[in-house]
Amino acid sequence: MLFLLTSISTLYAQDSWEKIKEKRKGSVTVYYIQNKPFVYSLANGSMGGIEYEMFSEIINQKRKELKAVIDIKWESVASWDELYDIISDGGDGVFGMSGITITENRKKDFDFLPRYMPDIEIIVSSEEVPLFQKVENFNSAMQSLHAVTIKNSTFERNIVKLKNEHLPALEYSYVNNAEDMINKIARANDLWGYTQLSNYAYALSKGLRLHRQLFYQTENSGLAVILPLNSTWKDPLSEFYASPTFKPYINNLIRKYLGDKITDLIWDISAEDNSLIDTLRNQQREIGLLTVESEIRLLRLTQKELEISQQNTIRNILVVGLSVTLLLLVMLFHFNNLVKRSNHKLEQQNQEIDQQTKSLKTAYTDLEKLSGIGREITSKLHISEIIRTSYESINELIGTPIFGIGIFDEKTNQLKFPYIFEGNQVLEEQAYDMNDKMRLAVMCYDQKKEFFIQKFSSDHRNYVKEVLKPIVGKNAESIIYIPLVAKHKKPIGVFTVQSFDPNAFDSYKLNLVRNLAIYIRIALQNANSFSNLNEKQQKLKEANFHIIEQKELIEEKNHELQSANADKNHLLGIVAHDLRNPLASSITLLSMLNATEANLDEDEKMCIDGSLKAMHRMNNMIEEILDARVSANKKEQATQEAEKDIFSISEVIDQVVNDFSSTADRKNIALKFNLLSDGLVEANQQHCIQIVENLISNAIKFSPNGTQVITTLEKTKDHIIIDITDQGPGISEEDQKKLFKKYQKLSAKPTGGEKSTGLGLSIVKKYIDEMEGKISCKSELGKGTSFIINIPYL
Repeated sequence: MLFLLTSISTLYAQDSWEKIKEKRKGSVTVYYIQNKPFVYSLANGSMGGIEYEMFSEIINQKRKELKAVIDIKWESVASWDELYDIISDGGDGVFGMSGITITENRKKDFDFLPRYMPDIEIIVSSEEVPLFQKVENFNSAMQSLHAVTIKNSTFERNIVKLKNEHLPALEYSYVNNAEDMINKIARANDLWGYTQLSNYAYALSKGLRLHRQLFYQTENSGLAVILPLNSTWKDPLSEFYASPTFKPYINNLIRKYLGDKITDLIWDISAEDNSLIDTLRNQQREIGLLTVESEIRLLRLTQKELEISQQNTIRNILVVGLSVTLLLLVMLFHFNNLVKRSNHKLEQQNQEIDQQTKSLKTAYTDLEKLSGIGREITSKLHISEIIRTSYESINELIGTPIFGIGIFDEKTNQLKFPYIFEGNQVLEEQAYDMNDKMRLAVMCYDQKKEFFIQKFSSDHRNYVKEVLKPIVGKNAESIIYIPLVAKHKKPIGVFTVQSFDPNAFDSYKLNLVRNLAIYIRIALQNANSFSNLNEKQQKLKEANFHIIEQKELIEEKNHELQSANADKNHLLGIVAHDLRNPLASSITLLSMLNATEANLDEDEKMCIDGSLKAMHRMNNMIEEILDARVSANKKEQATQEAEKDIFSISEVIDQVVNDFSSTADRKNIALKFNLLSDGLVEANQQHCIQIVENLISNAIKFSPNGTQVITTLEKTKDHIIIDITDQGPGISEEDQKKLFKKYQKLSAKPTGGEKSTGLGLSIVKKYIDEMEGKISCKSELGKGTSFIINIPYL
């Protein structure tokens, strides 16, 4: 009994929205059933899924809105019944998720947040179960098989409805969750059941052996997160769904897990368009589903082709063997003439077997050759070498009198063929204008479509209105055109093999040409990258020459700068001192203007408040400059304690990350902030801002383009830990020994030509010491740098 009371206390010890709003801190608990792609835990302890990311984003927005610390606890449960009991009897701050369908019956026991995506339920079976084309055949066969479902789910509701209306002899059993159900169906040969379209698409992309049956699909009200009735969290969290940014956000999130085509299909099916009749919507749904399924299965079918070919050969050999045995038995009972006929048939069959064996050996040989050709072509870095190597290879493989590779030139709007091989001739620098729409090469590029023509003189009407005279040479009869295009990208050119003889190419040779086109496209992209790299290297050489010249000039000016440095320090003190009077006047004027805020609109108030804060920060910095100069002249004077504030560390980091976002964008550096947990500290807020500014500024300054700088905030038992990690060149062990000393210049150089005074880290160390904290550095050359700050919190 004591254990039961403890469990219930832990289960419901969550915080209401009003309590967190008042206290600025608290926690919520999410109970979930493992269900990919909606919410699931990984082997390394982290979480993933559409609902996991969506709910985390909602809570993160509420953290910022309330400026509160809100912890999320994720608890896994085994079954729907367990989740049902927890949420229906739960208190404030409890949520449930697992791709849950909105139904009117469920609304009696718990509440739903607004739906975030449509809910389409389909019937799936193992691949061993036939794919039925008629509903009567489906009804007859499926009730003789066994169904699996989840107790008290909409899947079970659909199964029961089918049993009552169409499948009276049907038997079914239960599993705990959708993931177990799909895995069980895929591994068996006689199981089926209902599941969501999202689950099916995700499982199919992972290679599970499933069929989608065509009948009895259902569409529900949608999927949503559940929470107890009368929960104070419903209205505040529902604001997220009503915002104009929600639809683009959830659309991108679903695409991340299900891909573009499944996502578009789900939204299209659920779109409310009264101009479309139900029959047309069902046709669009089925065409979309079949298209996606075909693309996913295409790779698996390609891999099985060789296995099937081998099995057919073995089967043919066995058939021939049995035929020979039967013929031998028949020979004992028939006349000599019949024996001769039988021998003749046997000879023909042996020839067919020999031919099949030779074809199989040829296919293996060609596959090995094609692999070697691919390696050789993709190793070339110049276009002329790629074209010549490709021609020699394909001509040796299938024999092609005409060969060419056309590359699109955007400046001239032409398909340029550096070389066209026609018989024994090499035709150089030929080009097709992209406005010449009757050219097969232009059509192939524009339509991203291959052409396979066996006899152009008679079949050309299926492709072009008229036969144009070729730019050079004469027209071919057998023609193959392949667009050189990566998936979902713009073509870079076309590839063609042709022959003057009709029917020179068959489907086998067409497949060889298709595979070669992939290697050619990769090689051309590599050559383009190599050319761009050479251009950049040349520019770097020229820049280096100018740098050497400028270095000599800098050395001449260095002596003048050193003598001017002392004057600069003196002038700095004068300027800082003289800035105080006009700055104080400006603060006074703005304060007076702010006092009459009744006459100001909201934008004007915000501008005045922002200006006052900036001027106060500037005034504090001037005071610190003057204090530093006094301390430098009077080292024995005791250091006064900085004014302290109570503030949230996450607000400081948020402010600095926003301030430096444009600087990072200019170097194509991703600036990220991971808020794991937050806390309040008592310290000088301006000093804390300068600490984070210096470290993030250094990370951006020394990081190369295209990398990322990640700031992580986490609260432990005794400290708040700030981790600022970059992907820069790293810091040597020798440089790490002098990191926090004044005027230290390290071996690493800024990647964007920025300046470095050598004072930043010494200031950081000083302010962290004032906060009774610690700072450490972890770095390895070539693997980036992490600065870790530990400071006490309230």
